[in-house]
Amino acid sequence: MKIRTAVILFFIILPCSAHAISEADYASQYAARVRPLYESGTFGEFAGTDGLLIKYSAFEHDNETGALIILHGKSESYIKYAELVYDLQDTGLSCYLMDFRGFGFSERLLDDDSQKVYVDSFDDYVEDLQTFIDDIVMAKPHAKLFILAHSMGGCIAARYLEKNPDSLDAAILNSPMLQINTGSYPPSVAYAIASLATTLGMGAHYALGQGPRDDPYFFDATTTHSYARWSTWEEDLIPNNPVIRSGGATYSWVKRSMETGAFARREAARVATPVLLLQAEEDTFVRQEGQDSFCDRAQDCTPVFFYGSRHEILMETDAIRNPALNTIKSFLGKHLKAE
Repeated sequence: MKIRTAVILFFIILPCSAHAISEADYASQYAARVRPLYESGTFGEFAGTDGLLIKYSAFEHDNETGALIILHGKSESYIKYAELVYDLQDTGLSCYLMDFRGFGFSERLLDDDSQKVYVDSFDDYVEDLQTFIDDIVMAKPHAKLFILAHSMGGCIAARYLEKNPDSLDAAILNSPMLQINTGSYPPSVAYAIASLATTLGMGAHYALGQGPRDDPYFFDATTTHSYARWSTWEEDLIPNNPVIRSGGATYSWVKRSMETGAFARREAARVATPVLLLQAEEDTFVRQEGQDSFCDRAQDCTPVFFYGSRHEILMETDAIRNPALNTIKSFLGKHLKAE
């Protein structure tokens, strides 16, 4: 087991990130500072596996220090990470973001309900990421190449790192979905149900307890304690961009996600890339045991535990989010200087 306590204490005493906006007067700061930066980005699309259209955005520096790929989580979109791009301006990194197939602005896989979270194979996500890196990110040379991935994106990034152990200079996995929380169902039972339903031709059906996205309301079991950041996503960005709305998972997606998480944990020793793995104490969406297993097996993985945080560490209150940003910037800074 890797030691993490000393790392936590060191980073928590760092000052707040220079570019971070505060929850105080958040809406007006977001409109005045984050939105203009987002609107100045470059937006495009490319053909992913089987020709599916994948949308992306890019925020490039003229005199960049390197490139950072940012990957979203389940039922999200790159637009949700505009604040993070703003926060990281002072690193000098050009930021490249993509919406995975079936999410955000990218093309959906099912015609009957665009909100269903469905995929034929998680390898399709990884192959789309490979195309994005090869054709879009590396269209121009970068001195350094990093990845920062949240939740589902973290699982996909882990599989990419296992298949391409020397392709990146460093990686940040934020609450990575290396083992989903199946709630009251033991993982073996949840997998058996999802597998049976998929075998019986119900893979594109919503899984038990899943369905279209409900009208938003802020409650104790949400992914963050920050109402300001939650509200911007749920009550501003989604309503004003209805195409990005995503709902619950299908049986096929649950089955594939559980299989891929297990495979990522087993193959973690292949990851030679230095990894910073951020963990949330109050995470009810993914299991910390899976993250610990991956980090213990990876060749160079540093776990950092955020007490009091829910699943979305980078959408949390300032008291949690600012130390997380400083942790990330310190890690990136170290690897930007490395030869």
